[in-house]
Amino acid sequence: MSQRRQNRTVGEDISVAENAIKECVRYIFYREGSKIPIKRSEILKHLQNVCETPSNQVNTVIAEANKVLKTVYGYKLVQVDGKSGVQYIVVLNKESQSLPSACTDPEQRRLLVAVLIHIYMSGGPVKEDDMWKFLAEAGLLEETDYAGRKALISTMTKQMYLLYTKVGDGELARNVFEWGQRAIEEVPKIFLLNKLAQAFNKDPDYWCEQYKEATNGT
Repeated sequence: MSQRRQNRTVGEDISVAENAIKECVRYIFYREGSKIPIKRSEILKHLQNVCETPSNQVNTVIAEANKVLKTVYGYKLVQVDGKSGVQYIVVLNKESQSLPSACTDPEQRRLLVAVLIHIYMSGGPVKEDDMWKFLAEAGLLEETDYAGRKALISTMTKQMYLLYTKVGDGELARNVFEWGQRAIEEVPKIFLLNKLAQAFNKDPDYWCEQYKEATNGT
């Protein structure tokens, strides 16, 4: 094969790779609108259908797409555990001073912030019954508001802002709420503590233990 033909082939390969990376970034942004984790298998299928990307090149394409997300858009891919294989969520690359807008519905956003604060201030998982009681007493969710409960149990868990799991066995079994992986990755604890301080007209360091944790970034 001539040098000229070799150069043309290398150039074509680079162009194909660049197109695959651009398409990967575009697809990730398209899918991230729902906040539902993106399966690696879904990215693979899309790239094979659109760009004819070989399966053994997908990891490289995703890694390069992640670099573009970080340097150009200020986001990053985070791999998370999934029952059906490798999954990714997209979060801000640098710590934010507030909660990124996850909900188009401001009431759901307000509810999510309250739930995350309650779990944070409780120092661990919160039993489902205790969560409903807290939200009802705070005037945020009526006992008969099953749509609101579903938003927390279904939507917010699918988006990985919350974990909703069963602990214990038999009559002692209880469902509990915990922070999900997306909340851990992108929700600043100091933001939540500032919200709480505003509500109670206190300084954030009034809650010494939580303030120390929030300002240490742990």
